[in-house]
Amino acid sequence: MHKADNHTPVVAIVGKPNVGKSSVFNRLIGKRKAIISGEPGVTRDINYESLHIGDFEVKLADSAGYTRSREGIHAWTMALNERLIEQASLLLLVCEVNSLDFEDFQIAEIIRRTGKPSIVLVNKVDNDTKMNGLYDFFELGFENLLPFSASHGKNIDILRHTISETLRDMGIDKREKTYSSDSTGIHVAIIGKPNVGKSSLLNILVNSERSLVTPHPGTTRDTVDECISYHGQSITFVDTAGIRKRTKVRENIEFYSIVRAENAVKNTHIALLVIDAEEGITHQEKRIAHLVVKEKKGLIVALNKWDLIRGKGIPAPRYIKELFISFPHIAFAEVVPVSAKTGYNKVQLLEKIFQVYNSLNRKIKTSELNYLLQKLSLHRARIKYGVQKSTSPPVFELFLGGTVKNVENFRKYVLNSIRNNFHFAGVPIEVHLRKG
Repeated sequence: MHKADNHTPVVAIVGKPNVGKSSVFNRLIGKRKAIISGEPGVTRDINYESLHIGDFEVKLADSAGYTRSREGIHAWTMALNERLIEQASLLLLVCEVNSLDFEDFQIAEIIRRTGKPSIVLVNKVDNDTKMNGLYDFFELGFENLLPFSASHGKNIDILRHTISETLRDMGIDKREKTYSSDSTGIHVAIIGKPNVGKSSLLNILVNSERSLVTPHPGTTRDTVDECISYHGQSITFVDTAGIRKRTKVRENIEFYSIVRAENAVKNTHIALLVIDAEEGITHQEKRIAHLVVKEKKGLIVALNKWDLIRGKGIPAPRYIKELFISFPHIAFAEVVPVSAKTGYNKVQLLEKIFQVYNSLNRKIKTSELNYLLQKLSLHRARIKYGVQKSTSPPVFELFLGGTVKNVENFRKYVLNSIRNNFHFAGVPIEVHLRKG
């Protein structure tokens, strides 16, 4: 019997393309996380989600479809699948009713050689007439065989119970959640236009080939999330699809990928904007940065491929100064030159994430705030008092006395004074002026 390790058990969903693996994944986690399409090969990266099944905390993994091809991107996805099978404690083989073929037998043999427990899900059994096609799948040689309908949720409770009982029979300990990609901890969305090194940077940050990397733009489709522990704090990184102008999006799959990427920004604490430092700033980066500003998120700019820039003798301060001339609306951002290829400045980037997260949640004492505000004046304008109304992002409300000739200039003056004095690194600040 396969013995589980001491980590959270991984339940891996495997099978050939277009049999409904992502639909099974979404049905089990209770939300539409994985992109679903009638086109084969939509899933490329391994998509993980932590969830409770019975008394167990597990990591459910959705995989790319197994194919005979080992060329191009298929070689990369198959390598990820092979590592997933090695990592998994329990395997869910998804097949499609009335479509048993050589590839199903091939995958079944791969699973059998591992000696790991497995459950065969015969998917798309949407009505009683399709039950007749179930019996062919006993030829695969597995004991646990379950008719299933991911689209209708048929037998979902039986599947959950079967997974739970299998884990119990394997001797896996019941355990509480340690850290995972949930509502706690720091959430960081890795964003940028296609092919700037987002997935490579994720792999460096989590010390694992977690996200598929190829020279081809648009490789990442689903958002890929991975959680690490750093200084005792959990950080969930979300690798997103490259964001392009909607008018240039040709495929429905890419459209939904971009929507997921934009939603990842809305649901994160910090956006990590990856720029190809050698290529420089483009209009698309400005558009993406505007999305971050609009959503009022913390922002770190990662200047990737800095190893190539250093070779040209360009100093970082000069490059960053020119960056802010092109990006005046993100002058609050923290900037870190990095190399996803060599790991250059990985630790500095992680430390910046902590600094920005702390800035987002910093609460200034009213007495300290007003001590600063009493020293600020512009022409005849003065501030009677001020309070910090909220955090993430920090919002300040100030009550004025006297006449303010140019309200916007005065607001910017006060905002910059608050930022510099209280070290609000990498976060947008709101300052509201009231007559009082």
